[in-house]
Amino acid sequence: MYMRSPNAKVLVREERVVLCNTRNGGFVKTSEAYFQYLEKYLEENNGEFTIKEEDTVVKKNAYKLFQELCRIHFYISEEQMKNEITYPYQIVYLSLTNRCNLRCKHCVASACIEEVDHMNTENWKKAINQVLILNPKEINLTGGEPLIRSDFCEILEYLRGNYKGAITLSTNALLLNDRLMEIIKKNVDGVSVSLDGFDSYSCTKVRGEGIYDRVIAGIKKLKEAGMEKVSVSMLETKYTYGHDQDFYKLCEELDVKPLIRRFAPSGRGEENQRELLPPMEYIEKLEKQHLRCSLCQPGKKELNISENGDVYPCAPLSNLENLFMGNLLETPIIEIIENPAWKEELEKLRPWRMEKCKDCDVNLFCHSCINFTLGMQSDEEIFQKFCEKQKGHLEKLLWGN
Repeated sequence: MYMRSPNAKVLVREERVVLCNTRNGGFVKTSEAYFQYLEKYLEENNGEFTIKEEDTVVKKNAYKLFQELCRIHFYISEEQMKNEITYPYQIVYLSLTNRCNLRCKHCVASACIEEVDHMNTENWKKAINQVLILNPKEINLTGGEPLIRSDFCEILEYLRGNYKGAITLSTNALLLNDRLMEIIKKNVDGVSVSLDGFDSYSCTKVRGEGIYDRVIAGIKKLKEAGMEKVSVSMLETKYTYGHDQDFYKLCEELDVKPLIRRFAPSGRGEENQRELLPPMEYIEKLEKQHLRCSLCQPGKKELNISENGDVYPCAPLSNLENLFMGNLLETPIIEIIENPAWKEELEKLRPWRMEKCKDCDVNLFCHSCINFTLGMQSDEEIFQKFCEKQKGHLEKLLWGN
């Protein structure tokens, strides 16, 4: 017996439909008539579809459509349903602190040096014990700047001693020293360094004077110490727009993996979005073969543990009180993730529920990150310009208009 996946969504324009799986991003375009025929057939045949040699061309074509929709898990079997609604956690972020030795213009956490640490070493060990119950594939140590904590090494070694999965570290690489390097190399599987530019000027505009050379020096320390898995990220802003190749060349010279991150106007980024947003022309970089309707899965594939033990679906959404899931020092983690309240609030932020977007027939291809969309909507003028440009481009790619 086959049924619609809970991740199945339909976009309609005139007599055409786009049938989407918002979990894996797969989609199929067809006529509304064929889709209605298929839906009716499945309803009348208890979710089963059989085909014979003597069947009509219409039925045979509907069967081909059915096979395509099963391939993208638009339709799923009863056995597949469990996997479709159960998400093994890919990653849990431990935001060890909101203190940071920088004050970057885009920081979603608005981290700064004046912040205080809310959890001591023992509390973080208790929090880690809770997280390990979920057995995520990866645990990322982040901040703020995690290396700013005097007990960072103790927390890291405790985690490594009790967890067999991948441990990654997100850092600005400014505080690295020989002692830290030795412990990081021994206990961490990969390091992600934020540079946010491709040269001194672009980095300075976001992170401050003199930071570029110091970060590059930190990256070189990691490589010289023998860290194999090092990635370096650049933020897509008006200062880096059009310089992807320059960034890739820099990363090749440093022998690191390049990552280009989309600017999201939240936290301090909301205050500075008019300065940092890249030109709207970047929207046109999206090509037809790269179209996807996959939505982010905060709270399902990932979690963020804030510096005080509060749990949120993801780090960028940690500023939304209605998405507070619970506190690890007060509530068992299984009880936290099974609480329906945060799931209901998260659902309200989906494109089919968001007031400004719910009637749009390309919204599933526009909304890939809730935080980015909320940030754009915080400035009505910018949002309208973005929406007009994005919608026009997606309409051409998706509907051929």
